[in-house]
Amino acid sequence: MKNNGKVVSFINMKGGVGKTTLCIGIGYYLAKEQNKKILFIDLDPQFNTTQSLVNEFDLEDEYLNEYSQGNNSKTVMRLFETQTTLVKRIPMPKPNDIIIKLDENMDLLPGTIDLILVESDKDGTKAKRVKRFINDNKLKDLYDFIFIDCPPTISVYTDAALIASDFYLVPNRIDRYSILGIKLLKQAIDRIDDNEGIGIEPIGIVYTMIDGMTRKTELLKQTFEKDTIVKDMGLFENNTTYVKDLLVGLKGNISSKYKKSRNDITKISLEFLERIESYESE
Repeated sequence: MKNNGKVVSFINMKGGVGKTTLCIGIGYYLAKEQNKKILFIDLDPQFNTTQSLVNEFDLEDEYLNEYSQGNNSKTVMRLFETQTTLVKRIPMPKPNDIIIKLDENMDLLPGTIDLILVESDKDGTKAKRVKRFINDNKLKDLYDFIFIDCPPTISVYTDAALIASDFYLVPNRIDRYSILGIKLLKQAIDRIDDNEGIGIEPIGIVYTMIDGMTRKTELLKQTFEKDTIVKDMGLFENNTTYVKDLLVGLKGNISSKYKKSRNDITKISLEFLERIESYESE
């Protein structure tokens, strides 16, 4: 039976917006509370999603000593290997070669800092490898959602994520630079869509780490929401509040582990499902 799974990029061209926390938080909630099958793909060279999840599932030693070592590592780096000779073609790895099973509902294709070593994508083939890996192995039939954690920069990994995705979700903090990251993202999406015809759709923008609303913050929010790009992407009704314990991470980077953030991530995850369903019903 086909699940018709959806690929979702968590992305903003501005760092420090809580992208990884939201990606993991929604995925973890959907897996634990909604019985959804989730695959996390970590395309950010900072590999924070990977670090958080291997910590949560006590896989640090395995990651350091096995998964991230050698030519047969279990990391997303395997999808971007460069062919060094004309004669020997580098085969695309199989899911079992690089995907780590976390529990019955969650799997991880780990990231690695070695992604910074990948050469530029001169012919555009590397940017298509994530989509090819998903399609060739029919991963949408195996997972309800494939969540891609993206870097906050324009790169081959950003392109690879967007080309592979059906939807994108934008975590965003309210500050004077927030609109810049959104505009850069829109430019990147338009460029790829013009070249590849990907037809990716916005799920919406989620305000993150709200810590009270001063008059200045309210004015920034109003200015942000007047922008046409923001209106086109849409805004989630729910947001995440500033939770110091979650940012410090004594219990890890899972939102539902902390009382204050559990309610936030529950509401956002349910709204996420509603927004996905609204696209399917159109």
